[in-house]
Amino acid sequence: MSSIRRCYLTCIRRIKSVLSFLYTIFAGTARPIGQITQKGVSLFRSSPQRLRMRQPNQHRLLTGCKILCFLGISYVLASCAVVSDLPEISDHEIQQEVKKQLELAERTIVERTQKLADLSWPLLVNNLEMCGNFVRHRTGLWMSRKSSILANLSWLPEDEQTIGKDPIVWGVAVDSPAAHAGIEAGDYILEIDSERTTSSANARRLLASSSKEFSGDRKEPIQLLIQRAGERQRIELMPVLACRSEISLAGGTRINAYATGKHIKIFNGIFTFVESDEELQYVIAHELAHNMSNHVVYARARGVVGVFVDLIALRWKVWTNGSVGQLSVHAFAKPYEVEADYLALYLMANAGIDSTGVENLWRRLASEDISSIGWILSHPSSPERFVQLQKTREEIEAKQRRNEKLLPERK
Repeated sequence: MSSIRRCYLTCIRRIKSVLSFLYTIFAGTARPIGQITQKGVSLFRSSPQRLRMRQPNQHRLLTGCKILCFLGISYVLASCAVVSDLPEISDHEIQQEVKKQLELAERTIVERTQKLADLSWPLLVNNLEMCGNFVRHRTGLWMSRKSSILANLSWLPEDEQTIGKDPIVWGVAVDSPAAHAGIEAGDYILEIDSERTTSSANARRLLASSSKEFSGDRKEPIQLLIQRAGERQRIELMPVLACRSEISLAGGTRINAYATGKHIKIFNGIFTFVESDEELQYVIAHELAHNMSNHVVYARARGVVGVFVDLIALRWKVWTNGSVGQLSVHAFAKPYEVEADYLALYLMANAGIDSTGVENLWRRLASEDISSIGWILSHPSSPERFVQLQKTREEIEAKQRRNEKLLPERK
């Protein structure tokens, strides 16, 4: 029997079944299909001779009929949706593939974390004058991180959500104290300054706490106990002063990055969109510029003022739906974005990174999203950013020819 004929007969049978069911419910003349009870009270009254339905409310009867008809039609259509004879797969096979794909995902996360470490380190350690007081002691060690990954793994059982959970090294920045000490990606951190680590988050807190002591009078190196290939090793780490920002990978494939004031998150989509390491370093430098210039703090402060205006309007029974608060944040965001682009090229120049051609990123973005060419409330347009970057590089190159210090111009 052909699949089309088989589907046709199945549909006919199910249509008859649904019609019979509806007739039983609303006419009361078909044979009983079972009593439905609620708190011991039968919804149907029965007699020895025949099943008789209680007189229903007309509105409820029509509503119930509509619902049942909708469910019946949906059920019939669903039965005819697939006509192919699909191969059977087992839960075990699916779970094995889930395990394999999680391993591949973790490998990608580690590789990209290492890339972030290598590319961001020169920006962090070679711009102390530009960062001013926005500095801290760092080791060049990038620990595993669970928080940005878990949002995409919430469907997994708790005991299987292991990516980023243990205190494992994901990245070691080239030419950093961690690299000079011989730490490698994949090392398991057992102790930091004689304190046992319990998780990746705990290890990051301990390392940050020990590094912070160097801002005071600490002179002794940080003591680590690591495990590599089943063997334990003791390693000494002496952190160096660097610009302050925790740079990590964010889950999701959006072509985006953002700064929080202390952290920088780079989405996976950026890695597939950029065409060179320099373009990725421009993205990192742009977000670092936001953090060191307190743009996030200023934007939030303006947002608070806007919310206050919204509350005053509400007091006078004018509903703004929070629009003033949102507008106050976005309206002042554009100058911050322009300044972050300007500062980013100076950060790159001080780190010895060639920024030639990084502005082409905005041409490619415009070809992907034509709306970026026009006017945008919260960000400069892609043509504006392209020209701004070109002009900034010309300014930097002129200073280099005159052997001037590479510091941005201030009003």
